[in-house]
Amino acid sequence: MNHVGGLDALRILAALAVFICHLVAYWGLTGLPFKLPELLSSGAHGVDVFIVMSGFVLSLPVFATGRGLDTANFLRRRATRILPPYYVALAFATVIAFSPIATWIVAEQASFEDLAWHMVLLQTWSPQHLATINGSLWSVALEVQLYAVFPVLVLVAKRWGVTPIVAVTALMSVALSAVELPGAIGAALTDEHNLPVRLIQFVTGMACARVVTLGRVPRRRVLWTMVVATAIVAIGANTIGVRVGQVALWALASGFLVLLTVDQLGAVFERTPLERWGLGAYSFYLLHQPITLMLGKVVRPHVSDDRLAFVVGIAICLPVVSLAAWAMYLVVERPVHTFGRARYPVLRNVADPTPAA
Repeated sequence: MNHVGGLDALRILAALAVFICHLVAYWGLTGLPFKLPELLSSGAHGVDVFIVMSGFVLSLPVFATGRGLDTANFLRRRATRILPPYYVALAFATVIAFSPIATWIVAEQASFEDLAWHMVLLQTWSPQHLATINGSLWSVALEVQLYAVFPVLVLVAKRWGVTPIVAVTALMSVALSAVELPGAIGAALTDEHNLPVRLIQFVTGMACARVVTLGRVPRRRVLWTMVVATAIVAIGANTIGVRVGQVALWALASGFLVLLTVDQLGAVFERTPLERWGLGAYSFYLLHQPITLMLGKVVRPHVSDDRLAFVVGIAICLPVVSLAAWAMYLVVERPVHTFGRARYPVLRNVADPTPAA
């Protein structure tokens, strides 16, 4: 099960949700009617969908084949897949963040200390450096940290099942989101951008993969009901600013959405341009923030009406970001991805004992 139809389309839809959220925020579109600024801010949770999908895609071959994970090759393959596009996007944003026009994309000119934290992908552990070059890159740093613990999660899942991991990580996420711990370490541990709070989302993806391989996907009517219900609750919590448990709630909504895509929507998505567009979703996400911010500095002052600015922003920013993303996909992302898949098989030939449910 190397490819699941529809997931690439879901990736670009999640990336577009983040893009719309950031367009509204960066272009200052606070005057949109019908509470749209508050509602569209929920688009930031497209990142939650990315994280759940990551846990799903990485776990599915392991659970489907019963074979063991080659940890060294897994980490090498993830590195070739994620890091080259990340560093290209980081270099692009760094040039701007160190330049005289730095304030077009960041609050103030970046420092070499900011760059160092981004280079080693640990900016989520230092909240003051999180958005100093390209704020969207935090989720890539988080993904890399999740990859580091994934082999351990697989071993635990094969020994005791996924359910205990879901329970423990959900409890940890809710508890940490409900407290304020002192000091820099305490702030990092309770930050919703960081691994302790976000691990539940990755584990939810693993649980979805286990459900699929066991053939226990709920009926379509149940899936649709749960997607709509959990999304409404999650968007409501986001709109009124409820922080406690919100990450876990979005994990649930995203998990049902992934299962619905696998079970039903995937076949529909595959027949649309979204599936091919989604191949460059990672590059789109990496590049959208600095481009949207810079275009906002150039265009936004000339469009006073927020509703018109929203339309103009999409009409200008979306094609520019898409073209830049597709170029980076073709030149950087696709070649290294192809190399990693050919060079580093992630599954061992010998099957592990049958994993627990």
